Amino acid sequence: MQRGFGVEIPQTLDELCDPDRMALVVYDMQAGILPQISQSKQLIARVTQVLSAAREAGVRVFFTRHMSLPNEVAGMAELRTRLAWQKATDVTKVPVPTRCGPRCWRP
Repeated sequence: MQRGFGVEIPQTLDELCDPDRMALVVYDMQAGILPQISQSKQLIARVTQVLSAAREAGVRVFFTRHMSLPNEVAGMAELRTRLAWQKATDVTKVPVPTRCGPRCWRP
């Protein structure tokens, strides 16, 4: 492990994979997203397997999900995505999407 400027920099895979330095992030596994995935049962099984391994190893686990912001505070990337999903041309007229994502925006 190298140390400098108040930072530890792992040099080997063992140093990098120290449970005290790692976390598993599980993103967008909520009920509104999974029906959009064709092999959701296999995905759930695999995530469960990885989650069990992380917990056994003492790795911290964080669950997150995507939240749509109101247009007034959404960033450029989020507004461009809404325009594309909705096949819209006027950013001032795109509604905030519901939880179901791009499949909600059918022409």
